[in-house]
Amino acid sequence: MAAVALAGCGTTSFVMPAHDGAFWVTGSSAHLNGAAEKAELVGQADAYCKHRDKSAVVIASNESDATAGTLAAPGKLARATVQFRCE
Repeated sequence: MAAVALAGCGTTSFVMPAHDGAFWVTGSSAHLNGAAEKAELVGQADAYCKHRDKSAVVIASNESDATAGTLAAPGKLARATVQFRCE
């Protein structure tokens, strides 16, 4: 079950379990580029792990920048996904 929290013109998923003890978090934003969105997610991953007295270790990530749009063809939000482990 995926849950999403709205924040301004962007969204961030809650930390979700992946496989083999890993987790993932994903987000999108109209105000950040892909790298900045990914940095925000890494911070969220680390905060998640710190609550467990551990640190986040990123094992995979991807990002894409926003694209401008027009009235006829809306643009795309910047997006990022981070997969991590707490170690």
